Amino acid sequence: MSWLSTAPVVLVAVGWVLVPGLATTYALGLRSITAWGSAPLIGIGTLAVTAVVAPRLGLSWSPVVALGAAAILALVILLVRLGVRRVRKTDAPERGAGAEHRPAIAAGIGMAVAVAVGILTGVRGMITPSTLSQTYDAVFHYNAVAEILASGNGSSLTIGTLTSPGATSAFYPAAWHDLVSLVAMLSGATVPVATNITAIVVAAVVWPLSCLVLVRQLLGRSVVAALLTPPVAVAFVAFPWSLMTYGVLWPNFIGLALVPAALAVVVTFTGHVVDSTIRTGQAVVVAGFAVVGLGLAHPNTLFSLAVIGVVPILFWFVGLLRRLILARRWILAVALAVVVSAIGVAGLGFMLTSPLLADVRAFDWPAYQTPPQAIGEVLLNATNHREAAWTISLVVIIGMVAAAQQMSTRWLLPAHLLSGALFMLASSLESVLAATLTGIWYNDSFRLAAMLPITGVPLAVAGLIGAGTWAAAALPDVRALQPAVLAVVATVLLAVFSSGLYIRDHADLFRESYAPPAKDGLVTPQRRAFLEEVGGIVPPGVVVAQNPWSGSALLPPLTGTKVLFPALVGAWTEDQRYLAEHLREASSDPQVCVVARRLNVEYMLVAEVRFWRDDRRAKQFPGIAAPQAGFERVAQSGGDELYRLTACGTTTS
Repeated sequence: MSWLSTAPVVLVAVGWVLVPGLATTYALGLRSITAWGSAPLIGIGTLAVTAVVAPRLGLSWSPVVALGAAAILALVILLVRLGVRRVRKTDAPERGAGAEHRPAIAAGIGMAVAVAVGILTGVRGMITPSTLSQTYDAVFHYNAVAEILASGNGSSLTIGTLTSPGATSAFYPAAWHDLVSLVAMLSGATVPVATNITAIVVAAVVWPLSCLVLVRQLLGRSVVAALLTPPVAVAFVAFPWSLMTYGVLWPNFIGLALVPAALAVVVTFTGHVVDSTIRTGQAVVVAGFAVVGLGLAHPNTLFSLAVIGVVPILFWFVGLLRRLILARRWILAVALAVVVSAIGVAGLGFMLTSPLLADVRAFDWPAYQTPPQAIGEVLLNATNHREAAWTISLVVIIGMVAAAQQMSTRWLLPAHLLSGALFMLASSLESVLAATLTGIWYNDSFRLAAMLPITGVPLAVAGLIGAGTWAAAALPDVRALQPAVLAVVATVLLAVFSSGLYIRDHADLFRESYAPPAKDGLVTPQRRAFLEEVGGIVPPGVVVAQNPWSGSALLPPLTGTKVLFPALVGAWTEDQRYLAEHLREASSDPQVCVVARRLNVEYMLVAEVRFWRDDRRAKQFPGIAAPQAGFERVAQSGGDELYRLTACGTTTS
């Protein structure tokens, strides 16, 4: 499959991340950059909620159901808004409805650049549209999409049963899987192709748009800011590119891509805005979507929003207390301080001690560097041992100075440093305090590093604009030029000195997970061809028993064939564990046939484990190995073999 042939899939993916949300944002009265930048946040949240509600109404997950729900929601919001305007008896134009044309055109140009960078990065890094991400978490995520396509159920309340098959419900945030499944349904793309295209669209469309609405609120109706934001957004390695390759953390990835738009609502409430295009009532509605959308994308992105968002909230609250004290309203000031402190302590206590999050906090990734090294990585945008990004780092540092001079952006520096401090704790310190403070992010330095570009993008944009302004004021030879012209020149220089916004470096990240050495890969080209052959042999509905660590767990997303173990690890049932230990003994152990019939297992796939071969969990399937009797070999490729279970009587073949 060529990249050019995926153009329809790209259009479908773009449509899904924009159209459902745009219907609602325009119904809400948002316009221009704000409407488009908020659309993915609202739309993806709408899709994820619909996927939860649909099975309770007896509806299968489908494009018709998803679009129908989005249309109903938009209509309800429109009717409510018109009703409110009628009650208020006002025909005043919506704020931000006019005078936004030039920034919108500039944003469109900037988005074109970001999309081009995203496509080039994906094409160079993924190699082909159907290349598999050969990472630990990818196995579950591919299978979650395949399960939604097979079952018609995309609910976040049940998708977790994929790895807990004995449970009737198990929560796992499924916004990512719901979105990819819709792309696959409407375009006809395979699960790997739909996944790759959706990932590129989120990086090149959703993330820059989300950053645009934040920068629009912070810097106002600036043509230059609108032009610069999308290219700058795709110039950071920690996000979006690292989370597209490490893990692979697609749910976190889509959640963090939406955080800037949600943060735009926070600064709207706190007043850290310039010529805001979001009214208070609109902000309340978008905030509700933000909580639900981020929660169903990945809950820890809500905590990322909380950690960054608490800084402008504190700035606002300190200002409020100062005004109350100057007005000698002591009792109110003390009461507010006590209430807000209690809320803050309760929220922090929930993050650090809640039993609901105990499993997340139990992870402990070891520190791999010293605190000074971690600080250096933050300053040079080289987190997790990446190459130093000198150019974008210089621009961010200039932005720190520029942001401090404007009321709407002063909070960016402490917020950026707070994210950096959390990254430092996770990556460089082995202590109870460090583990406690970073536990909500699995104590994972990659997830914490991905928070830095959320504040880094507006800082970099402020830095480019500030550099242009200072140059125009200080250099006689360029004084005649507009600061906007100089800012654009600075951006061109950024692109030149960063070798095209670091496209090559970011593409190289993909190769680490999409093209690992054959001896360490989950699925080599030869094994993938064999799996696809297996899919053509096994009858529909029949289950193949296999060791998932051999890559055979990818049979469902590749072919639709059911497997006994659809993920590398899980809370498997007693029956599953029995076959994992005894299936090859079918001719001598009558219990094997009893369990196999119960689970509809009629085939066994035997293949060498090359992925994380020393992991003890890969050795928990001794019963899935070359049998001596009771099986008939029906296919073979290299050392991979497919057997039909004959010891248990007639099969469906």
